[in-house]
Amino acid sequence: MATIKSFAAPHKGLRNVISKFSFHLGYTDFNDPVQLSKLKSLGADMFTLLKDHVNTENNHTLKHLEERVHGASEHDRHDHEKLELIQDSLEHQLENFIGNESVDEIHSFYLSFSVFQSQYLEHIYEEETVTELLLQQNFTDDELFHHRAAIMQKISFPVMLLWMKYTIPAQSERESLGMLGGLKHNAPPEAFEQVLDVIAAEMDAERYKSLVDKL
Repeated sequence: MATIKSFAAPHKGLRNVISKFSFHLGYTDFNDPVQLSKLKSLGADMFTLLKDHVNTENNHTLKHLEERVHGASEHDRHDHEKLELIQDSLEHQLENFIGNESVDEIHSFYLSFSVFQSQYLEHIYEEETVTELLLQQNFTDDELFHHRAAIMQKISFPVMLLWMKYTIPAQSERESLGMLGGLKHNAPPEAFEQVLDVIAAEMDAERYKSLVDKL
């Protein structure tokens, strides 16, 4: 049975950015243009990663699984369709906030996002406890490694930076060293420096220093 966990890293990054957005949403003063702009920027990061992830799963991970085990991807794909409708609605609402919203309108959005957050967390829990096992049972580590490499090759650099920004701080040092070590070996030095810069802004100084010293 394979040991590679295809969902672990991206799901840690998504849990991080979703939780961070929920936290910021709770205290943001929508009448303050600076605070609202920061919330929208964080939301843009979050929705970019959510959309990239569902496309990756549908077009790569679940596609491979469906080819190996007919019908195995149906549940996750159905979940994706439902969640994308909610997610698109939330993104549209956030983009159209201009700072004159009522307290009730803001609270309604907060509650709607909380429902989405709970549904999304339940969905990725099921993927990690059900779909992950199907992948490990039906593919070798070598196959799963090559699936991951193919996905990485197709991610644009700006989106990859976002993944690093929210995933590395949410992982153990051991996990992050494995991920960054491979990136350091394969990426141009200037690109790797940009990765370190976005990570540094998201981690406390002690954790960041310990990580970089061991690279």
